[in-house]
Amino acid sequence: MVAEDFTGSFKVYIELEAEKRLSGDALFTLLDHIATTGSISQASTRAGVSYRYSWGLLQRAEKALGLKLVETQAGGAAGGGTFLTREGRDLLLQYRAFQREVSEQMKRYLPGMEVAKEPFQPNQQQDQQDLHGQPLILASTMEPVETGLLDVLEQAFYRCSGILVRHIAAGSGRALEIARGGRVDMVLSHAPELEEQFMQEGWGALQVHVMSNPFAVVGPHADPAGIGTFTGREGVAEAFQRIAAVRAPFISRADRSGTHLREQEFWKSAGVEPQGDWYVQSSGLAGNLGILRLAQGKKAYALVDRASHILSRLALRVFLLPEEKTGRYPELTNHFALTLVNPERVAAVRFTEALTFARWLQGNKAREMIQDFGMENFGKALFSVIT
Repeated sequence: MVAEDFTGSFKVYIELEAEKRLSGDALFTLLDHIATTGSISQASTRAGVSYRYSWGLLQRAEKALGLKLVETQAGGAAGGGTFLTREGRDLLLQYRAFQREVSEQMKRYLPGMEVAKEPFQPNQQQDQQDLHGQPLILASTMEPVETGLLDVLEQAFYRCSGILVRHIAAGSGRALEIARGGRVDMVLSHAPELEEQFMQEGWGALQVHVMSNPFAVVGPHADPAGIGTFTGREGVAEAFQRIAAVRAPFISRADRSGTHLREQEFWKSAGVEPQGDWYVQSSGLAGNLGILRLAQGKKAYALVDRASHILSRLALRVFLLPEEKTGRYPELTNHFALTLVNPERVAAVRFTEALTFARWLQGNKAREMIQDFGMENFGKALFSVIT
């Protein structure tokens, strides 16, 4: 997703591998009206767009997200219409939760600022230069974007500094590739080996650790692999061995994201080369939320981050998670780092402004926002600061 407009409202765009860009506000406005009216025609009228545009938007969104969002019913005694699928309803509910969390956090940290979603304007030029000047561009891994944390941080930074930050959401591997192409000023990622390579090759000028959000092994409550019976002596590799041994369904990001790279490390440690019908590679899905929805539908295991699992509100059981008291499963630790692109490699980089953002993220206000994010709606923080 790409969030824009830092002057008192926010817009959401859905972006698949930084290539296909859809108006999230347009999509969710349309889904909301379909849920209310049971008709694409009426929903289109309320949204102020054409019927043809609405169908095209829905088709592009379904293809990009890998989900069936609506279904149609032919007319007859009971009447016809268009209705949201379960996946469509879940996605709309998650978006509403995202809006509420961002709104509450902005009200808390940006007093006097009214946060309201702007009316959808389908013909607006999305890529026009912002009225406040050329913004900093950040390629970010999906988790801070999907949870809404990055929107809150960007808004607060703008209020403090007057510097705009816009982000492109992609897996960590893709985000670093975008940086190599000279398209961004900085990268927020959670792929330590790729980040180290990025720095050693001279693409990165500075790196700061920002926050953490542990990985979790989740799956169906039936637990066909029996990893819920672990006594504490077993590690994550043993869990992956059991999943492979019984050929229990497992959903993989398969996109060289930070999550996917960590998953590959666990398979290697387990001495397993995953393949076969039980191992589902879903690189076309958008982030860990898409993986979680698919895992629930297929009663499968998956490796995701804890924040995404909390945000999803899906009925998947968490089997393995780092335990602070016992020290178990330290291999599930998951740190996010901000890397500033080296201006000696990319001359157009706005390094001074990017450095200001990096220093601000390490300050008390940003750290407090990170530490508290999620408490309002979920009763627990979704991220933690690195001490």
